[in-house]
Amino acid sequence: MLLSIWEEMKQAWRALLSNKVRSALTMLGVIIGIFSVITLVTIGEGAKTYVTDQIKNLGAGYDSFILVAGKDPNSPPNPKFVYADIAHFKSRVPEIRDIVALNIGSGDLSYGKKTVKNVAVMGMTANALELMGGKVTSGRYLSEAEVESRRKVAVIGPKAAKELFGESSPLGERFKMDGNQYLIIGISEARGSVGPMDMDRRVVLPVTIVKNMFGNYNIMRFNIFPKDIDRINEVKERVREVTQRRLGNDDFRFMTQQGILNIVNNILAALTGFVTGIAAISLLVGGIGIMNIMLVAVNERVREIGVRKAIGAKSRDIVLQFLVESMMISLLGGAIGIIMGLAGAFLIMWFIKGTLVIAWWAVILATVVSAAVGIFFGVYPAMRAAKLDPVVALRYE
Repeated sequence: MLLSIWEEMKQAWRALLSNKVRSALTMLGVIIGIFSVITLVTIGEGAKTYVTDQIKNLGAGYDSFILVAGKDPNSPPNPKFVYADIAHFKSRVPEIRDIVALNIGSGDLSYGKKTVKNVAVMGMTANALELMGGKVTSGRYLSEAEVESRRKVAVIGPKAAKELFGESSPLGERFKMDGNQYLIIGISEARGSVGPMDMDRRVVLPVTIVKNMFGNYNIMRFNIFPKDIDRINEVKERVREVTQRRLGNDDFRFMTQQGILNIVNNILAALTGFVTGIAAISLLVGGIGIMNIMLVAVNERVREIGVRKAIGAKSRDIVLQFLVESMMISLLGGAIGIIMGLAGAFLIMWFIKGTLVIAWWAVILATVVSAAVGIFFGVYPAMRAAKLDPVVALRYE
């Protein structure tokens, strides 16, 4: 049986090589369909990894949740939280392990005659480095005493430091921003970008001295870390109750890493479904093309079929011959589509500096679908060839 299949495969390969252009055009629909699925799924998996890393850099880990000022994410925030709320929440919700406060703004830094414009300014608490990740490569981070006493100290990013001080060490130097002078006590590690924010071109100051976008010192968000991660939902509900009593309204919302990822995954799933539909149409068109070409091949090889049957070939041999040829066309198209899809995904992720994550389940599925298309659309031509009368076939001109 295996020998018979091997012989049919060699014969099918010769048939494909004898009609290269026709074979290539027949594969085109399958190639486009498989290419679309592989490319999108691979990019989608890379996008999920990228978004997860970005969210982790923002400090929205699985071990915490975020309390944000403003209920509607589509409207400007309405920051009403203050630094004293950290102690307020801790005293009323003892299940809280710690809280990081965060304000984000921007400003122009100047040192001597040099000015660095539009630097991200992040107001943070002293525990941010420990709880949200990151390192200080030189100097030190903010202390709790400096945050509470509103000291004008700063931890500067490596790119901002280089733009402002060149190759000289910025430690102990002072820069100006909005008419105030800030002492540089540390240089943060290189972390790349988080969305539109270049984390290497930022300055971290005590949250108590950083104004929000509305020009006051109210805090825009808290990262809240429960003592027991398994009770995160329970802690969140306790914080909700305390916040409603504190503000007198529900003008706030919660964010979690999983919630953000769910939104991203839903968008990617919808996009994948849309392109998969297009790919399915391409595969259908490709399958119909395979069936038409195989029907043409049957008509062109009537005498060959007659000779084979006359010398003892059975109907199943004829069916196998055309099924193998049909499946080989489909599998070759699928293999080319997979290679092109992976190459396309690699180029796109390289261009956007993303992580290439190969979804092997999609590659396996594409291979199975390719084989299935070849078998399904090759059955009718194969059965038609097998039913030919050998006497009629030998007389066919």
